[in-house]
Amino acid sequence: MAEAPHRRRTTVRRLPAVAVLGAGLVLGLVLGHGGAGRAGGPPATVVGSAVAPADALSSSWFCAGATDARKGVANARLLVTNAGHRSLQARIRIVSDRSAARTLTVPVGAAASVLVPEALAGGAPWVGATVQLDGGQASVEQETSGPLGPTVEACATTSSRTWYFAAGQTLVNATSTISLLNPDAAPAIVDLSFTTDQGEEQPGGFQGLIVPPGGLVEVPLGSHLRRRRFIATTVRATAGAVVAWKTDVVEQPAKGAVLLGTAGARSPLADPASPYPSVTDVLGAPSPATRWWWPDGATGAGTVEQYEVYNPGAVTARVALSVALDQGSAEPFTLTVGPGQVATLPTSAAARIPAGVAYAASLRSLNGVPVVAERTVDAAKPAAPGSAELLGATEPAHRWLVGAPRVGWDHRLVLTVAGTSGKPAVVTVDQLVGGRLVAVQGIGAVHIGPRAPLVIDFGRLPAPPTGPIVVQATEGVVVARQLLGTERLGAETASLGVPLPG
Repeated sequence: MAEAPHRRRTTVRRLPAVAVLGAGLVLGLVLGHGGAGRAGGPPATVVGSAVAPADALSSSWFCAGATDARKGVANARLLVTNAGHRSLQARIRIVSDRSAARTLTVPVGAAASVLVPEALAGGAPWVGATVQLDGGQASVEQETSGPLGPTVEACATTSSRTWYFAAGQTLVNATSTISLLNPDAAPAIVDLSFTTDQGEEQPGGFQGLIVPPGGLVEVPLGSHLRRRRFIATTVRATAGAVVAWKTDVVEQPAKGAVLLGTAGARSPLADPASPYPSVTDVLGAPSPATRWWWPDGATGAGTVEQYEVYNPGAVTARVALSVALDQGSAEPFTLTVGPGQVATLPTSAAARIPAGVAYAASLRSLNGVPVVAERTVDAAKPAAPGSAELLGATEPAHRWLVGAPRVGWDHRLVLTVAGTSGKPAVVTVDQLVGGRLVAVQGIGAVHIGPRAPLVIDFGRLPAPPTGPIVVQATEGVVVARQLLGTERLGAETASLGVPLPG
């Protein structure tokens, strides 16, 4: 992977910090070179997840990449959140990679949420779920927990013939597994292809994979791609359609092991280990895009952050990553990404982004060639230990839904709300409690400047919210969630909220 920055002079005006009523918990940032947000129209689609409108007769959600085993690394619960005004019924079918399945029906009250273990009798190495709701205005998120930490990710609302992942690795202590869920009534046939540090690869064992109707197939990449320091993946169904998730697991490196990134790892005989034990469970991107947004960039001691840009197409892409700092300004980075190639931009090592300064980022294709872009964070002390992998948002929305702020772990919720329209906006943050929408104590209507994200630390509020959160803005915004273990920089997990219609 190579960085190809070409400096271009630009000026970003820093806006004053914005204060939350009653507490100084919101930082004013500037989102550099963001595209115009939509003033109306249908709800935005963000990498395969979007809430159906209130008048929808039904809606479906698809989850995978979870485990169901004693001391499993990603044992999961489904969080079903109903943001509407009437009760819904959720019909949930949980399936394993061993063809076991069970079905249950769960009521979900108006403006309420329920947690359902994603588990089967006797357990299973891997599980997935299909959730069918008899209406709209509701979301489904998959929460996992285990010895390597938590993950939270919105489930998919569509199957697709193609899925893409820009990041992955198979090291002596790291595995990468693709989960293929087929929610349809006919079999799907799937081919996988890759770009790795050894070039473009199409192992025969990953071609013509059959995913049975309503079934789940797990693909451990290390079975044919051993010791790859980076892996970008294309999933392509030649028949039918699937939903693709990726679960990356990094175990604690063995005592005395050669660590990736150290001088010893450059030896041709080295078999390096990742120094960052963690688990990430992410939904793929069903298609490349020409715009991506991340509101929550940060660097600091112990934090390794980078952006992976994957071009799965046949034409070279020229892209620019614009950053806007909480303090000062920075020139954008420009990259050239050839067909089937991956470019890596290590922002934590970039001199133009001072250590410890928060920022927001947006990526734009300069020549209209779509790409897949992910932000990855690996953190060790003094940062909050853990890893995060976050596909950017591909479109803004005026309303966002974020599941329960406390998910059973001793972590602190931080939300980042990034404006993208270039206009001032008013943002409100409410929670669903007792069947209605009520304001979160300590946060009023917050006025933000053009492209100015808010960073809201819910752990410092006088009364942290207990119900699902609804963020509303008068202009298009993007909302991301982090679960932090300490006051310092470093995300233990990061994910986008789910856009709400209206």
